[in-house]
Amino acid sequence: MVPIDHLHPTQITVGAYHVAQKMHVTRRLDHADIPAFLDQHPVHVVIGPEQSLYIVDHHHWVRAWQDMGIDMVPALVRNDFSHLSVRDFWKRMTKDHMVHPFDEHGRRRPIKELPADVHSMRDDPYRSLEAFVQLAGGYRKVKTAYSDFRWADFFRKHIKGPLDTHHTFAAALAKGLQLAMSPKARGLPGYLGPCKKKTRADK
Repeated sequence: MVPIDHLHPTQITVGAYHVAQKMHVTRRLDHADIPAFLDQHPVHVVIGPEQSLYIVDHHHWVRAWQDMGIDMVPALVRNDFSHLSVRDFWKRMTKDHMVHPFDEHGRRRPIKELPADVHSMRDDPYRSLEAFVQLAGGYRKVKTAYSDFRWADFFRKHIKGPLDTHHTFAAALAKGLQLAMSPKARGLPGYLGPCKKKTRADK
């Protein structure tokens, strides 16, 4: 168990609607069942220089639980890189695809702009959009590194914002489901739409 306040994000953004959905899932549980539920969703962390803890999976769960007032969460240590210098640590994290410093506009930012704490992560509505499209069956969840960001950027390219109201988000979700199943999304991880028809050249 680790204090949420001691965790450092390796991403700049989360999707606020997706965080709210995870809060709703947790709040539906009986109070006595919450500890077991947390144990089933441990925060994956890497130990960095000076024993600092960096989140490498479940950013949305951590933010949801913090917003609910939960102070301590279970953590699963994926790697211990505490022996590395700060420079070598971030080189290793980048090489292993365990840091994704892109802002809410899909633009890459310097590592130094990563949030210092969970509360400081910014909202990217397109991350919520890709999550709800996946939950609605628009594409299959896969373990490919940062597949969620690829889908978010795909929707960012094809669906005009802002998505700052329930009405505009709902309309974007309907369009996102159509796009996810269209040939435009072919090649994205977890794509479930129609496959390319075989031609004589393919046979």
